[in-house]
Amino acid sequence: MLSTGGLVLVQSTSDHSEKLSLAIFALSEIATKKVLVEKIPFESELDIFCNALLARNDEFQTQFINDLCHQLGSTDPILEQFIPEAARKLGQMWKDDKVSFLDVSFGIDRLQKLVRIYEKKYLGPLYHDYQGPPVLLILPKSETHSLGIITASIIMRKNGVNPFLALGYSQKKLFDLINSIDFKLLGLSASCSNSLDECVKIGKTLKKVIKKDIPLVLGSSIEDPEYEKELKKIFSKITKDPLEAINLIQ
Repeated sequence: MLSTGGLVLVQSTSDHSEKLSLAIFALSEIATKKVLVEKIPFESELDIFCNALLARNDEFQTQFINDLCHQLGSTDPILEQFIPEAARKLGQMWKDDKVSFLDVSFGIDRLQKLVRIYEKKYLGPLYHDYQGPPVLLILPKSETHSLGIITASIIMRKNGVNPFLALGYSQKKLFDLINSIDFKLLGLSASCSNSLDECVKIGKTLKKVIKKDIPLVLGSSIEDPEYEKELKKIFSKITKDPLEAINLIQ
């Protein structure tokens, strides 16, 4: 996991040169990508899909995603919009006392499996060997699910960076990793208010040891007035969009 990589230029046949040129072009397009894809309204599809998640109908879920991919002609909206929106919808249903915590936990776990299933299709063959600037994504111990951080890491990889995941690391293990790799961005993930206190503590500690020009980002859509001022002092940006985060890399 700690290995580095990249494109190696070697003498080759014209066929190999053509493939290499295609790869370089694709990666260049990623590096200079500025226009955000228009959001697709998924309201009715989300209702059907979340009901299938809660009913634990695995076969229907997979077929539903396959049909959506075919309809859209791409897996991009599925990984970048649909699955994150499904997770948020499940979380809101739990907050509104419409479903149990057990149901939400099962649904999130199933979403995580679906992300893994469609990851290769989403990334495509050009992204498996490419290693861009390293970024570190940290999941606090108080976070019960890793769906958000895993999805963010996949989106980041497709958009030109090399994400490392630190899931529930101790402070010593976290610092050992930070000292061993020249990370260009550090991010913490918080999907619930219960994690904000730990994110504040980790963020304050990290700011003392990382370089001032290294962005520290909180990946979250939580709005909590109790923490708002403190979080803005600690983090360079608070966003639920991985693309907004990597745009901070210098």
